[in-house]
Amino acid sequence: MSVNIKADILNDAFNVFNDASKKLERQYALLEERIDELNREIAEKNRTMERTRRLTAMGEMAARIAHEIRNPLASIAIFASILERDLDGDSDKKRLASHITKGVKTLDNVVSNMLLFVGSPVAHLNSLDIRDIIDDAIALTGGHDKKGVKVNASFEGQTIIPGDQGLLKQLFLNLFINSFDAMDEGGLLSVRTSVSNPTDGFLWIEVKDDGAGIPKDLLDRIFDPFFSTKERGTGLGLAIVSSIVTAHKGFVDVKSGVGSGTTFVICLPLESEL
Repeated sequence: MSVNIKADILNDAFNVFNDASKKLERQYALLEERIDELNREIAEKNRTMERTRRLTAMGEMAARIAHEIRNPLASIAIFASILERDLDGDSDKKRLASHITKGVKTLDNVVSNMLLFVGSPVAHLNSLDIRDIIDDAIALTGGHDKKGVKVNASFEGQTIIPGDQGLLKQLFLNLFINSFDAMDEGGLLSVRTSVSNPTDGFLWIEVKDDGAGIPKDLLDRIFDPFFSTKERGTGLGLAIVSSIVTAHKGFVDVKSGVGSGTTFVICLPLESEL
């Protein structure tokens, strides 16, 4: 009888030990999986840190290069404008000089976008008239305008807002250049401002074109840095637009479809602490 009891006790002890061993094995396996997972996460974070370090270095280098480029660009622009003025009697040569001016404007816009992207725009607010900003931006698109493309701007209600003149000019210049590039067959670039509801505290600016439009599956990506639907695009223009709007505590929306053109709606606060 006592032998059976001892055997039962030993059997129970063995079963307990066996169950404990299996639990330990499962826990050990889970621990190994977690360690592998943590190692993968650490490796990914290290790769991310390395990419960030390289991007930071590239950004600093790009900013230095952009500053170096800007000085000779300014000189080229001055000399080209003098040439255009002095060549009034020679239309062929004047046209060649105008190509230089247009090329300089294009390069200057690329450099400006690069500097803004590297530095992250900070809006220094002053009271300004959005009419002047839009008119200046339209004038600056001289190097990008196309035959058959017309521009129409209309302003309704209040147009005085707190804003950063340089940043807003760059914002609209990027939008207008984008619209011109989209209208290879000609069309209308329409710019309209309004205060649809004074109580919501925003100035609404609609920029609409008759261009090729953007596929719906790409709309969520157009504000991503370095994403472009154009073969030669830098992918910074609309990313800069988004960051400038954010710097002004506003918001931007876009509606588009293939063959139906594109409409950007920029909303900027009417009031702010200057």
